[in-house]
Parts: sequence; structure tokens; C-alpha cells
Amino acid sequence: MTRKSIIALTTLLGLLSVVNGFMLFLNTSVPSRAAIAGMNYQELIRDSDFTRAVKSVVQECKVNIDIAKLMC
Repeated sequence: MTRKSIIALTTLLGLLSVVNGFMLFLNTSVPSRAAIAGMNYQELIRDSDFTRAVKSVVQECKVNIDIAKLMC
């Protein structure tokens, strides 16, 4: 590799890191607060049937807590 290509690659990686940091800071995603059967989020959390159903589904999935992803 030539010196110019090393400098260009280093600059590109630096810029991508800055963009990545900015996007992590911005984080425009909104958590879901869906209502089911007329119950709000707090009521669903307290409902034992709903909690049991969610746990049974989640047992079949992989959870990545570093990036808050649930893959089924």
C-alpha cells in the first residue's frame, strides 16, 4: 500500500467513526407501547397471562443485550 492510500483509508475510517458516534447519539428510535385488548403498557406488564406468553415466545429467540435486539 502506498502512503496516500494508507492516509485515505485512515481518514475514511475516522470519518465513519464520527458518523457512527453521531448516529448513536441521535438515536431517533421510539420504544413500542402498543395496547392489546384495551390494556396499556403498565397493565400488560402486570398481566400474568401476557407475561407468561411473552416468556414462552422469547425462550425460542436469541437476545443480544449489547444492541437491544431480539432475533427469532
